[in-house]
Amino acid sequence: MKKSRFMVMLLMVLVIASMGSASAMEVASLDTRSLETGLLSVQYQVPGHTATKIMLEKGGERSVFDLSATRTEETIPLLLGDGQYKVSILEHVSGNQYRPIKTETIEVAIVDPTARFLSSVQEIRWDQNMQAIQKAAVLTAGLTTDMEKVTAIYDYIVENIRYDDAKAATVTSGYQPDIDATLSAGSGICYDYASLFAAMMRSVGVPARMAKGYAPGIDVYHAWNEILVEGEWQTMDTTMDAAYRQSKTPVKMFKDSTAFTKTSEV
Repeated sequence: MKKSRFMVMLLMVLVIASMGSASAMEVASLDTRSLETGLLSVQYQVPGHTATKIMLEKGGERSVFDLSATRTEETIPLLLGDGQYKVSILEHVSGNQYRPIKTETIEVAIVDPTARFLSSVQEIRWDQNMQAIQKAAVLTAGLTTDMEKVTAIYDYIVENIRYDDAKAATVTSGYQPDIDATLSAGSGICYDYASLFAAMMRSVGVPARMAKGYAPGIDVYHAWNEILVEGEWQTMDTTMDAAYRQSKTPVKMFKDSTAFTKTSEV
């Protein structure tokens, strides 16, 4: 996977143009009803193909997400924990310059820190009508423990999804996984593997994270998963394990988390 979109966007917002707030955006409102679960929804309409982003700032830290012109709502995970957030909607001006067209302050006190790891969010988007989610239901039918569900979905992915080298060589900044497209193609990059596994696990009630950073044996930016099972977060890498499983090489499902360097999670 190429260098994190978050880092690219962070660089871009550091040179935001100081301009007026008038904008062609028709709607930009925040839905704060899910703040206690660590989620923020934004409703909006992006005019044409104007690049638009949402930036969350707290205590000197930032997280930045794209707002797609093909959607009217996004659910954003509050990655910076409890406290006061400054939320800004940013509209592209030129080059690397963005201007704030809407800014609000919100107070966040998360009651259940694992709740957001069961929800549909940007990068791990899912609903019950998706083929991948229906497949997860079939794979876990009759299973009663989280460990059984983890194993069933893990086995399916590592045995049936192949790594797409051509896609890895051409993927561009701002790419978002589509779990049904990954399932249908039977292939994807690490970002696709991690999004698919997290979405399928969340849909059957098992908290799952997508982590990004650096993994052992991989010299490029990477995505993997962390799954809450039997009270502990376990590190899993379906991308690497698919290569092992498909070459008939034994591999352990749970990894040593200390061997991974995590720079972000969703």
